[in-house]
Amino acid sequence: MPYRRPALPVLVIPVLLAVAVLGYLAGHTRSHSASAPRAPSVAAGDVVLDYPAGWRVVSNPPVIPSFEVARVTVLAPRGHGADTGLLIGTLAADELAPLPRAFVTKLRRPPTTEIVNLLEIQAYRYARLSVPGFAETVTIFVVPNRGGSPTALACYAPSANSVYVTACERSVAAVTVTGQLQGAQLTPDPAYAVRISGAISALDESRVSLKRELSPEVSATTAQRLASRLARGYAAASSALGELEPPVEAAPVQTALAQAINRSRSGYIALAKAAGERDASAYTAAQSDISHAEADVDQALESFALIGYGKALPSGGTSVRESS
Repeated sequence: MPYRRPALPVLVIPVLLAVAVLGYLAGHTRSHSASAPRAPSVAAGDVVLDYPAGWRVVSNPPVIPSFEVARVTVLAPRGHGADTGLLIGTLAADELAPLPRAFVTKLRRPPTTEIVNLLEIQAYRYARLSVPGFAETVTIFVVPNRGGSPTALACYAPSANSVYVTACERSVAAVTVTGQLQGAQLTPDPAYAVRISGAISALDESRVSLKRELSPEVSATTAQRLASRLARGYAAASSALGELEPPVEAAPVQTALAQAINRSRSGYIALAKAAGERDASAYTAAQSDISHAEADVDQALESFALIGYGKALPSGGTSVRESS
């Protein structure tokens, strides 16, 4: 598939994932001749698209493990969609990131995010995904819908280089939207990318180094000191985030990150207090609170990567647990 990449200032390029452009790859031949046959089309999810000649709706669609999609329609060559096809449907409206959390955690490697321009709207594209329990390679497009359910379009085939994948992506490139689907400007804001990186980098360094030192074998005095330093690190990150005005698409992720950071800070304050008072039960309770809060910090960072800010974040937006 040919892509056009918009020019960016040199200083912006290192902090942004590449922005690919699918362009208008389908639908333009219809004006060439009044007698030209119209490509077959289907309405699915919140989009309408023309699909390749010879493709049919699949009566028994395959299931991509952990990829929970509603209102599913699957198209495939000759209607045989067991190993090749285009799956269209809607995702849950309450997910923090474009891809479902349960699905992302099962992937063999983290997705790489691209923002692509379709015919009428922008979408997130996650190419060449390897899904355990599903033999085919999958490329997923997600069209966000503010206040509603995003639409997902997944091209799958035994090989990412298959001619069927090319045909599938041509159809996706020319989708038109229906109903209440609300498009958005998804291209990452370079200035925000720089600032969010600055807010998180120092915290990431302290999380990696200080948590390694905060082992069960350290003395209560050392545990109190390390927990207090971590609490201050989270407080600094919270203050830095409070000064940022996020783009619309990043706002829910920043809010979730700020909340998780504040809960982590409170947890480390409680941990330091418990260590100073030699209160074993309070120390254990604080550890549990910290574990849940930091898991939410990790999820928020991963969500930033999934909306295109991965290169701006420490470890590309992966969690401390995975990168340490």
